[in-house]
Amino acid sequence: MVTHNLFQARRLADKVYFMWDGKIIESGTTQGMFQSPQDKRTRMFLTGEAVF
Repeated sequence: MVTHNLFQARRLADKVYFMWDGKIIESGTTQGMFQSPQDKRTRMFLTGEAVF
């Protein structure tokens, strides 16, 4: 499944991949990714906040 819908991804996926500029920048379990994303771009996408 490819989606920008965080609710669907969280509910339906066991593992998620985050892409930026056509490249996978982070991957992991859905729970782990939503609880503690490692990449600042992933955090920015999940929280909607600018991360500097």
